[in-house]
Amino acid sequence: MLRKISSLQHPVVKHLVQLRKSRGYRYEKGAVVVEGKKLVSEVCQKQKAMKLLATEESLFPPKVQANESYLVTEEILKKISGVKTPEGVLAEVPIPDNVTFKKCRYLIALDGISDPGNLGTLLRTALALGWEGAFILNNSCDPYNDKAIRSAKGATFRLPLQQRSWSQLGALVEKFALQPLCADLKGTNIKDFSPGDGILLVLGSEAHGLSEEAKSLCRKITIPMSGNMESLNVSVAGGILMYQLIIQ
Repeated sequence: MLRKISSLQHPVVKHLVQLRKSRGYRYEKGAVVVEGKKLVSEVCQKQKAMKLLATEESLFPPKVQANESYLVTEEILKKISGVKTPEGVLAEVPIPDNVTFKKCRYLIALDGISDPGNLGTLLRTALALGWEGAFILNNSCDPYNDKAIRSAKGATFRLPLQQRSWSQLGALVEKFALQPLCADLKGTNIKDFSPGDGILLVLGSEAHGLSEEAKSLCRKITIPMSGNMESLNVSVAGGILMYQLIIQ
């Protein structure tokens, strides 16, 4: 049954706004908000949406099923999505749980990535280049942050993700016999490096650099640069390294 909401104070509106704004609330409820017809359609291909909202009946994606469907005002959709010009449809969907890496020859690990735009871009790039999973260490921002989801362009729900600790990452390195690498200005030139059969690429915070755990676990590699540049944005550097490592 299609219901209508016209008030910004409606409990459903308050709930969805809280999902977008609060990491703790997202994980308490096990749910996240996704916005846009294409993303909603992709995420809901194999599962029902918990809630589906649109500003017009014609905007409801035809193949998407939902437990609850609502027709809302544009003002409400802006409030929930946090976007000035939303596409007219959004959904509450479950956060993927019990994610496992069934095979793992190319895995990225994000160590202290605090900018959600960078994190989302790295997930998008990893998926596009054929990397098989992302391990997000507990000191990084939430991949289900709304800005991270928008930057990832659907990769958040298509690339296997785990959010865990260094000890659990170490266990994966042993299980899949991965060669741990990290980006560092003092590392081996990526052009002179010959990767093995399995790779773990650790990418660290631009502000604080690599953690001590990353330094002790990984062999350092670097991208040669000219023009007196000292560093690259982590999403740019990560993209270059992921591409170079997977084609070598």
